[in-house]
Amino acid sequence: MELETIKGIVERKIYYNEHNHYGVFLIELDGSPLTIVGKLFNLQVDSTYKFQGRYVENPRYGMQFEVLAFEQVIPSEKEYVIRYLSGPSFPGIGVKSAEAIVEKYGEDFIEKLRSQPDMELSIKGLGKDKLENLREKIVSEDPMDEIISFLNAFGITGKTMLSIINYYKEDTKYLLEEDPYRMIEDISGIGFKTCDKIGLELGFQPDDIRRLTGLMNDTYRKVCFGSGHSYIYKKDLYDQMPPFEISKLDEAYFNLIKSRILIEDEERLYHHTQFDAEVFIAESLKDTRDFDLSLDDFNDQIEAIEADLGLTFDNVQKEAMEKFLFEDVMILTGGPGTGKSTLLSGLVMLLQRNYPEYHITLCAPTGRAAKRLEDLTNVTASTIHSVLKWNPDSNEFGFNELNPLETDILIVDEFSMVDTWLFHKLLLASNQVKKILIVGDKDQLPSVGPGLVLQDLLESKKFEIVELEYNYRQVEGSEVIDLALKVNRNEFNVDGYHRDVKFFDVNQYPKIELILAIVREALDKGYSIFDIQILAPMYRGTLGIDNLNYFLQKAFNPDDGYKRSIKFGSKIFREGDKILQLKNQPDDFVYNGDIGILEEIWDDQVIVNFDGNFVEYERSDLMNITHAYCMSVHKAQGSEYPIVILLAVLNYGQMLSKRLYYTAISRSSKSLVLVGDMDAFEKAALNDYETKRNTYLKNRLEE
Repeated sequence: MELETIKGIVERKIYYNEHNHYGVFLIELDGSPLTIVGKLFNLQVDSTYKFQGRYVENPRYGMQFEVLAFEQVIPSEKEYVIRYLSGPSFPGIGVKSAEAIVEKYGEDFIEKLRSQPDMELSIKGLGKDKLENLREKIVSEDPMDEIISFLNAFGITGKTMLSIINYYKEDTKYLLEEDPYRMIEDISGIGFKTCDKIGLELGFQPDDIRRLTGLMNDTYRKVCFGSGHSYIYKKDLYDQMPPFEISKLDEAYFNLIKSRILIEDEERLYHHTQFDAEVFIAESLKDTRDFDLSLDDFNDQIEAIEADLGLTFDNVQKEAMEKFLFEDVMILTGGPGTGKSTLLSGLVMLLQRNYPEYHITLCAPTGRAAKRLEDLTNVTASTIHSVLKWNPDSNEFGFNELNPLETDILIVDEFSMVDTWLFHKLLLASNQVKKILIVGDKDQLPSVGPGLVLQDLLESKKFEIVELEYNYRQVEGSEVIDLALKVNRNEFNVDGYHRDVKFFDVNQYPKIELILAIVREALDKGYSIFDIQILAPMYRGTLGIDNLNYFLQKAFNPDDGYKRSIKFGSKIFREGDKILQLKNQPDDFVYNGDIGILEEIWDDQVIVNFDGNFVEYERSDLMNITHAYCMSVHKAQGSEYPIVILLAVLNYGQMLSKRLYYTAISRSSKSLVLVGDMDAFEKAALNDYETKRNTYLKNRLEE
């Protein structure tokens, strides 16, 4: 749809969110009122603007104009000039005084004054102070308006514009004119393409060293971080660069080294964030805290806890709890059903009863994992980002080395999901922590971000490691756990499973109809759509996440003529939808991976209920959510569901891997339905191939 440009004067503010700058304003357009909506940062009432965007029909409020870009313009029509001069920007000047100014100096008064800032001003009834204030405000243009116009000229609007302004403030225009490619390093989410649009339009030559330095930085990030590496080699970087003269590439490389964006560590080439993280993690964990806790009546205490919890700990679980009393850092690992959660609930109870003066902090990488941890231990648990008071605008943490956490014992669950950068930030804020317990399944998927932290910690053998191997759920007859363990041994065989695990061959049924029928049967048995989770490894294709979400919504939350809906890109969100949060929003207490239900849609506002936490989204924020009927295995990691429907077809290619399907199978707490090709599931179980990640943390721990 082509964008339109309109010009109008802002009449009044209807709604404005100071946090995300989404607003609803009424403007006058050719003598008629019009509602505008969008990211309307620094919009002033009684000022005239050009707005670029499109008309949209709101089912409740009628025709509106969705603003994608705007800039303030000097009013030239007599009526607009009078309204502007008598508006809130110029206190003490009323309508009559404004009319007198226009009468004396003309409709182009503002342009005249800006071109002749020293022109004499004299209006009957207006004192010298008011006239000088008028002169100062008109001559000295609001720098923020100039910055907004500057960014709009390059098509930069909305959240990207706000991120840039929040970072560079009043120096935005000057700094970007000097070097727009600096944003690659400074502002998360901005890449070379955005910077290059500004640079080329400003006249930067293709081989300008500032451009090549930015391109090399962007290339490094894609090559290194895109593959989960902590470092790469110089040759890897040069091989991916376009064919410029080697002297130019060397100059760009030297710029990145000189500015400490990249760091050479022998033959390894790090981004400074990863180098600092690896070095600090190793040094911090090697520091001895020497904080021992002892209990003369440990066995009696354990017996009392067993009685209260109605269970019996095995010897390995008891030994693990006792060992932790004497260890600074301990790692607890084990597969699903091995009793990690049971051990944690007992350990927390033991610590609370005997050391009430010590504060315990429980955390996990995702909101759902934290909620599970809290339910198990009856102790408040939060995401790591929440514990550290993360600010998404600045990407900084409220708790850090200068403002450390005031806690004594730190327990981190689902640690396989924690990357190098996040663990670094957690340890920076933990210099007063006396004991750290790391809990995770070493065989699950590694972190999405760079590094192999759990694997490196385990392989360094520098810490007390307790591995739980006895599988209670398998002994109790869980077919799901039995299959997960088989896959982890590179086996796949569902023969003999008749209760918890079922297999459906997609070659014998229409694919989509089969999945819908399985979901419908579960719903008929009393399960809710939130008890059922479909997992797939890919977004594209007939059995891809996007296509499945489309058909699942159509089948189980159709348009009935009553539920309100809103279109965003290719997706339609409807009241009653199962929703997945894609990004951390700490101010709203909602985090990546959280699942909720779309409760209401009002105007361009969507309200999602996450277990009693109602979060509001403006239209521009809808990129942070998607449908959750089907999701990726990575997004499901850290969560459990009563029923998991897991897909595998040969078209999934390299996504058919043992670690991914082991993780997926272990998401089921009760029933597992396998849908696909038997050959594809077998291929996944046999596929041990993983892209090798470059990391040196293990070596640093061993030094």
